[in-house]
Amino acid sequence: MKSKRPINEALQDLDKARARALGMGGEAALKKHADRGRLNARQRLDILFDPGSFLEFGMLADHAGVSKDLDGKVIPADGVVTGVGKIDSRDVFVIAYDFTVLAGTMGRTGEAKCARIREMALKQRKPIVWLIDSAGARVQELGGSFFSTTGYLFREQAILSGVVPQVSVVLGPGAAEVRWARACG
Repeated sequence: MKSKRPINEALQDLDKARARALGMGGEAALKKHADRGRLNARQRLDILFDPGSFLEFGMLADHAGVSKDLDGKVIPADGVVTGVGKIDSRDVFVIAYDFTVLAGTMGRTGEAKCARIREMALKQRKPIVWLIDSAGARVQELGGSFFSTTGYLFREQAILSGVVPQVSVVLGPGAAEVRWARACG
């Protein structure tokens, strides 16, 4: 019979995982970002949302594990912070690319998080704010035949257009995301 793991050990592991996620791309990446005079994704969210109102979804996410290039690496929140919070007491969803983690590139897990945000925003008819600071798709994970299936992104953007207010704020590089935002209003 297997012995159950003590709850305090599991909680300690959870605390470590949260700390790793909140550490984003690590001290060196955060310092480099700050030295350029730029705020990181979490600092931007602290400014955007009413104090204490932000609830993050997928904080403990990591890369999809489909690329040998990323074997053994931890990619906090898969490079994108997603969630919901209040702006002037109104619920607003957010997708904030984290440039300190692999230049804010979009991987499979991160895109799944973003798709979930789009789905919830549509269902609840709540606005989305996109904080763009991304070098685009993470080719290691989105290349080949998988990328051909990403046409649903454009479809979802078109469905949201005119139904859910969307605001894109370009705060750094923005490869494909900017084109989507412009195409869909």
